[in-house]
Amino acid sequence: MSYLVLHKKERQEKIILLLAKSGFLTTKSLAQKIGVTEVTIRRDLTELAKKNEVQKTFGGAKPNEKHLNIEFSTQQKINVNVPLKKQIGKKLAEIIPNNSTIFLGAGTTLLYSIEYLLDKNISFITNSVPAFERLASTTSRVLSTGGELHKNTGEFLGLLAERTFDGLNIDYALCSTNGILDDNVTTSIDTEGALQNKAILHSKKTIIVADHTKLDRSDLITFRSLTNFDMLVTDNEIQPQLKNKYSKYTKIV
Repeated sequence: MSYLVLHKKERQEKIILLLAKSGFLTTKSLAQKIGVTEVTIRRDLTELAKKNEVQKTFGGAKPNEKHLNIEFSTQQKINVNVPLKKQIGKKLAEIIPNNSTIFLGAGTTLLYSIEYLLDKNISFITNSVPAFERLASTTSRVLSTGGELHKNTGEFLGLLAERTFDGLNIDYALCSTNGILDDNVTTSIDTEGALQNKAILHSKKTIIVADHTKLDRSDLITFRSLTNFDMLVTDNEIQPQLKNKYSKYTKIV
């Protein structure tokens, strides 16, 4: 769904999500990201502030503390930072050789990467329902982990899903995160991290993907050290100081 046709409730949910991801955004920036006028954004921010959903500041807004570690659904995140996610997808296609077997984790960034990987004769293993549905309509070989469905993010988790990896040989594990702070790669619930760690155990190379807005931010649970990933693939808008900082922990692409 385009930002231009979002109803007020959906638009305000996007504002909350964008602020939770970025920490602070100007009114102008919010208007550009959502595709509406600054007048509309100011009106939305006033309503959200009255409901204690955001904190208005001079020239913009920042998130209410209650939203800093909330787990947003896949549907809420699918239209956020789309150009950045597509940049990451193109980079992954340049990194991963033809005829590879990959684990494709859950998350909207990895979901957007599929279109760039389809012509590389890749075998996919995924715990993501949206990714599986997308891949099922292609000629690619695809294996779903199954398991207990975590409906909010549309992914299979738990011991049944983790057992799928026993006996598998994977070339690349493509993993996702809600935030990276220093050497900590984080997520909102422990089962999300546990499944990705199980996939990593059976993989030759490990890649964590995150657009630049997820750097210097953390969620509730650290599931792996950044130094234990072979590389971090991010977008081209990462600031030089952030790139220098995180290059101390792993290779940045």
